[in-house]
Amino acid sequence: MKNIFFNSKGFTLVEVAIVIILLTLSFMVFLQALNTGKAVRVNSEIRTIQGVILNNLQNQIRARRFDENTSLPWSAVLGQESGESSITQFDDIDDFNNYNVSSVTGYPGFSYSVAVNYVSSSNKFHIAQSSQTNYKSVMVKISHLTLPAITDTMIISSGL
Repeated sequence: MKNIFFNSKGFTLVEVAIVIILLTLSFMVFLQALNTGKAVRVNSEIRTIQGVILNNLQNQIRARRFDENTSLPWSAVLGQESGESSITQFDDIDDFNNYNVSSVTGYPGFSYSVAVNYVSSSNKFHIAQSSQTNYKSVMVKISHLTLPAITDTMIISSGL
């Protein structure tokens, strides 16, 4: 009878296939982690730009007077007066009411809007119904094409 010995110095086809499958799966997990990291970074950069635009606009609003009138009674109509067509011509806070920019210069895909209303401390700074008070609520909304908008509201006092 003849005794046949198999040479066991190499890998079988099954062993090679298992190693290839395991390497492929681990490489896929690695690529998924890279992709997730990239998405988080991009979203973070978009949020940072939104914050910069918000801060810049709020500083421009705060730099203006409370109202066109320097004392009571405050303006009954909120919004731009005649001759105020651009942000550089705005001289008081309520000129920003309904001010919208659909494309921010230097930041494609970003836009913002501003709403100004009189508010009262007696009703927890909610919008006052048709009365001029010593407080104005300024809501700024910064939007981007891919992420939800961020909104911030300032309550600004007349100082009286």
